[in-house]
Amino acid sequence: MFEAMLHALAAAAASFLAVPLAVRMLARHQVIDTPNERSSHSRPVPRGGGIGLLLPFAFGTAVLLAGPLRGDAFAGALLVGVLGMAVIGFIDDLRTLPALPRLVAEGLLAALCLAWADAGLQALALPGLGSLELGAAGPVVTWLFVVGFTNMFNFMDGINGLAGFQTLLGAGGLALLGAQGGDAALALPLALLAGGAVGFLRSNFPRAAVFMGDVGSLPIGFALAMGVLRAHGHGGLPVWIPALMIWPFLLDATYTLVNRTLRGRNPFRAHRTHVYQRLTVLGWSHTRVTTVYAAAMLVCVVAADGAAHGGWNGIAVFWPIFAVTLVGSVLTVIRVRASRLGSAG
Repeated sequence: MFEAMLHALAAAAASFLAVPLAVRMLARHQVIDTPNERSSHSRPVPRGGGIGLLLPFAFGTAVLLAGPLRGDAFAGALLVGVLGMAVIGFIDDLRTLPALPRLVAEGLLAALCLAWADAGLQALALPGLGSLELGAAGPVVTWLFVVGFTNMFNFMDGINGLAGFQTLLGAGGLALLGAQGGDAALALPLALLAGGAVGFLRSNFPRAAVFMGDVGSLPIGFALAMGVLRAHGHGGLPVWIPALMIWPFLLDATYTLVNRTLRGRNPFRAHRTHVYQRLTVLGWSHTRVTTVYAAAMLVCVVAADGAAHGGWNGIAVFWPIFAVTLVGSVLTVIRVRASRLGSAG
C-alpha cells in the first residue's frame, strides 16, 4: 500500500511539471479545440493535455518493467496498449480519423494486448442473481468490453474535470484493490495513472487551460478496462466489484448508447445527449456537474472496496447504487425532453 502511494505522489509531482509543458507545446503547434455546435466550451483551448498525464505513467511503468515487474505480462501489455492507444488518439487529435479505420486499429491493439496479458472475463455475476459462465464466448465479451470502454471514456470526456476525476478515482480505486490483494502489477501502474491525473486536473478544473484530447482519453479508458479485468481474473473478484470503480462513466455511456439506439439514432455519431451533457442543458454549471459525478465516483470506489475487503453485503452495495444512478439518469432525460417540449409549445 505504501509503495503504491509513493508511486502516485511521484507521478503527481511529475505531472505538475509535464502538463504545463504540454500546454505550451500544443499551443505553439496550434493543436487547438475550436468550439462548434456540439461543444461544451465557448473559447479555443489546446487539446492533447493527456500527454502530460501519461508521461509519468509511461516512464514509471517502463522502469517497473526493467526492475520489480520484469517479465510481467500484464504490465507489459498495459504499457504497450496505453502507448498504442495514445498514438491513435494523437493522430486523431491532429487530423480527425475516419471511424472505421480507427476502430479497426483499436480492436487489433486490444486483441494483441489481451492475448499477451492473458486477461479475460470468465463469468458475469451480479449480487443475488448468481453467475453466468461465459465459456467460449469469454474472449469475445472481453474484447468488446475493452474496446467499448476505451471509446466510452472518450465519449465521456466532454466537460472540465470529468475525465480527470474518473482517472484519479477509478485508477486510484483499482490500485487500492491491487495493493490490498498483493498484486503489484495492478497496484503500481494504476497508482502512477491516478497520480498523473492530479497534475492534469490542476490545468483542467474548474477552468480549463487544456483538454485531455483523444491522446489521453483513449489510453486511459483502455487502462481502466484492463485494470477491471486484472482485478477480476487475477484478484478473483466478481467483475461487478472492480467495474463499480468506473460505474459513473460506464452507466452514462451505456445508457446513452441504448437510449439512442432505441430511438433510431446513430449511437456513434457525435452528439450532446449524454446524461452529464443533459444536466448542462438544465442549467447546471460544468463545475456542479463534475462535482456531482466526482462524488458519485468516490461513493462507488468506497462501496466497491468495502464489498471486496470490508465484508460489505454485495446486494446492499450494488443494487442501491444501480437504482439511484439509473433513476437519476432517466429523470434527467425526461426533464430535458419536457423542457424542450415546453419551449417548443
